[in-house]
Amino acid sequence: MKVLFVERDVEYIDPMNVQLLSALAKQRGHSTFLTILSHDDLDADLRRIQPDVVAFSAKTGEHTTYFRAAEAVKTYSRSIFTIMGGPHPTFFPGLIFTREFDAIAIGECDDSWQDLLDGLEAGHSIDAIPNIVTRANATKVLRAKTKAPEVVQLAGAAASARPEYDLEVDPTFLRPRRTVLDDLPFYDRELVYRKTHLARFPLRSFMSSRGCPYQCTYCFEPKFNVMYAGKGPIFNRYSVKRLCAELKELKERWPTQFIKFYDDMFILDRKVDAWLAEFAEVYPREVGLPFFCLTRCNVLTPENLAALKRAGLHSLTMSIEAGNEYVRNTIVKRHMKQQQILDAYDLCSREGVVTFANTILGVPVRQEVMRQHGRTAIDYDIENLDINIRCRVTYAEFPVLHPYPGCELTDYAVKNGFFDGDFDKLFYSYQAESPFTCFTPKEALIQKNLSLLGPICVMFPRARWLRNLTVNVLIKLPLTKLYFLPWYLAKGYLNVFRLYPLKLSVPSLFRNVAYSIQREWRKRSPDKLLYHKRVHLDRPTTQTLGGPPPDPGR
Repeated sequence: MKVLFVERDVEYIDPMNVQLLSALAKQRGHSTFLTILSHDDLDADLRRIQPDVVAFSAKTGEHTTYFRAAEAVKTYSRSIFTIMGGPHPTFFPGLIFTREFDAIAIGECDDSWQDLLDGLEAGHSIDAIPNIVTRANATKVLRAKTKAPEVVQLAGAAASARPEYDLEVDPTFLRPRRTVLDDLPFYDRELVYRKTHLARFPLRSFMSSRGCPYQCTYCFEPKFNVMYAGKGPIFNRYSVKRLCAELKELKERWPTQFIKFYDDMFILDRKVDAWLAEFAEVYPREVGLPFFCLTRCNVLTPENLAALKRAGLHSLTMSIEAGNEYVRNTIVKRHMKQQQILDAYDLCSREGVVTFANTILGVPVRQEVMRQHGRTAIDYDIENLDINIRCRVTYAEFPVLHPYPGCELTDYAVKNGFFDGDFDKLFYSYQAESPFTCFTPKEALIQKNLSLLGPICVMFPRARWLRNLTVNVLIKLPLTKLYFLPWYLAKGYLNVFRLYPLKLSVPSLFRNVAYSIQREWRKRSPDKLLYHKRVHLDRPTTQTLGGPPPDPGR
């Protein structure tokens, strides 16, 4: 069978979901292809490839793009089997009733994906395959949601008018979590590299584990863990031997200078456990490349940091998320003390480890709480800037909070009237302005400006005058477009020369600037283009929170 994967865009992180699914499909003898909507012609690819299956993997915000692409597939041929997996359909399996998909894939689908392809090729029924929702089995495997009813109550509309919002999968229909990752095939990077810039870009992404036990309310993992309760351990990872084998092959096949481990949590234990001890010994010998990973401030210790450095650690991220204790621990539920954050970043500074921090702007706080604290909404965001300056973070990013399905913070926002629960209006990038109704236009402007100027202030922690000028004057001015260029230059420098140090030729550097600048602009300004180009399916065509839709005639 011929399987066509459809991606909205490919930037600088490997689309590992597609690469794994392609490898699993090839393991069963199927042929795989890729269309990237930002620069490919989907109709032309359909005519050229004549696929049997078209597959999409969607996060909320980009899901509407895939809805339109699925409609285009079905317009071309009703006989092509369409399926969508990923976080969005996992939490909205009722999409099977309202959108142009023949199946919806829920949760972890490694084995179910292979069973689906085998069943389709053999002409067998696929309705009994766990994790695969079809119109034929939906009435048996879906049920009305029992959690967070506020999320499905749209403003002025009954939840029943949106069946994709008010249904969830019965957990008994889910396969247990895969506890052994070593028998998964290597990522099929060739599928992506043969038609994108990633073949020449020497930063490679990898996931050494799956799962996260923490309860952060902006993340879907806690809900995912509830779905899979009793179906295996939350955290599973490759053995060190298997991990290094794939990275060694990757290094031999593709020019590679740096590894970015994209695990939700690369280390979970404050002690140096057996896995980390082995990794610190084997990885430098077998792979020997500098790497980046993610952990938490309350997990990092001098002992496990020393083990990571022995392995080749160059940089790490420990998200701060909120400078204010109430926002961080009551709303966001990071369960982390201020002193733990300061101690962890001070440790990295002493040890010469480059740091990256996410800190979220625009977390909505109830009016009575703000009065009690004596703060405005923007005061909380200024605290975010100040804690990053104090921590001497190398690269600080300040994304604006967006509500996503399956997240407790989204339930909180809907319950308090900050968001109407209509996820179809969200823009694909959380770098656009806030979608919450509790912020005034001036506050939304300040948040966007702070997200651009904040990283520059953190670059120069001793320049108190820069912080004061930014907070007291610059973020209040309607100069967001002007701030974009210094932000872009700062981000490019910090990424390429500090966080993931790469040796790029001058032509390569210019190619990547040309490639990335338009994409970064669109993430923050969905209604504007830097230059004229023909319209692709990856561009929104309806009203989108975070900015008006682009003008198709531009």
